[in-house]
Amino acid sequence: MGNFYWEGTDKQGSLHEGALESHSREAAKEHLLQEGYYRVRFWKIQQSHLHRSLNNTEITEFLLQLHRLLKSGVELDDALGFAVQEQKDHVLSFLLCRIRQDLRDGLSMSSALRHYQAFPQIVAKMIEVAESTGRLTEVLGMLLEFYQFQQKMILEQKRLLNYPLVVFSIFIVLSLGAVIFMVPMFKRMYAGLGEDLFWLTRALVKLSDSLRFNPEAWILGTLFSGAIIIFVYRMFGWYWLLNLIPGGKRLQQSVQMLFYSRSMEIMLLTGVHLQEALALAEEMFPKLLRKRIAPVREAVDSGKSLCDAYAMVPVFSPMFVKMVALGESSGHLPSSFARIGSHNQEALKKIMAWASTLIEPLLMILIALGVLGFLLSMYLPLFRMAERF
Repeated sequence: MGNFYWEGTDKQGSLHEGALESHSREAAKEHLLQEGYYRVRFWKIQQSHLHRSLNNTEITEFLLQLHRLLKSGVELDDALGFAVQEQKDHVLSFLLCRIRQDLRDGLSMSSALRHYQAFPQIVAKMIEVAESTGRLTEVLGMLLEFYQFQQKMILEQKRLLNYPLVVFSIFIVLSLGAVIFMVPMFKRMYAGLGEDLFWLTRALVKLSDSLRFNPEAWILGTLFSGAIIIFVYRMFGWYWLLNLIPGGKRLQQSVQMLFYSRSMEIMLLTGVHLQEALALAEEMFPKLLRKRIAPVREAVDSGKSLCDAYAMVPVFSPMFVKMVALGESSGHLPSSFARIGSHNQEALKKIMAWASTLIEPLLMILIALGVLGFLLSMYLPLFRMAERF
């Protein structure tokens, strides 16, 4: 069975859209004609696309549309319909149509979201609590604010990487051009020096010959390196690139702790149970780090206080533990996590300012060393030839 997203009109000319399963496009079209829909357009949705998780931008857009419409007094079914019409991604449109159909079949919004792996568990859980308390619009607003904040932090991190990546890429391209086209000219000039040729010059000449006479090996090597980079990207995301810049590791840790504290804050404010909030907040950390913080949840399940559970895990700082202890003693845990988030946000601003200040001079030093090495390798033999005469 294939999955199809469709758009068509009824006899009155009103536009309709939906999701259906069918053996073929022709069978799907015949079914919709029998239902009274005409001028139908289809988009086939691959099954693999339905199992991918939505990225932060897609979730933010979905929450923004839904919150804006519900806040205006639009019914949930109609709000989902409007959200489908505003979508440009047909996969997400297909999922929203499925969710709308599940609602019409009697399921709750949270149950419908749980049917699909595309939506984060934190969204489904907070909507479940909101449905039971009648605060759906308010909770959607809190989720929207949280994901917009996440999106802002992600964009700032990417912006930090853009400059060095662009400059370094241009430097690599220009260096390859010089090695392929300029080095052979100097090679002919220095042909008589033989073994007296400067070692760096010999290395550049060999590299130039290899690039010009064996391009197939370099192309295969480039493709293999690209495959490795794609594999690493899919396993760890683009965040591993931050480890290559000064302060990158501290920056990642601050961002993760900020997202963790903010997620705990909004879940506890919404009314999510502490154990469930701890499990869902673990998703704010990379997969490799989740095992290290899992003992917090296990310790709370066994009866320990939250501050004692956090104290067992080195990932959480003493300041973090003290703030949680104050929140437990006063009965205002959400406020404690909010203060932790504010503290982490201030620390994050300082780290990003320090890193952006340090990146440019370090990059200029590396480029200057590369240019210096190239100039020495090309012109030092020329000076030696002049000394002979």
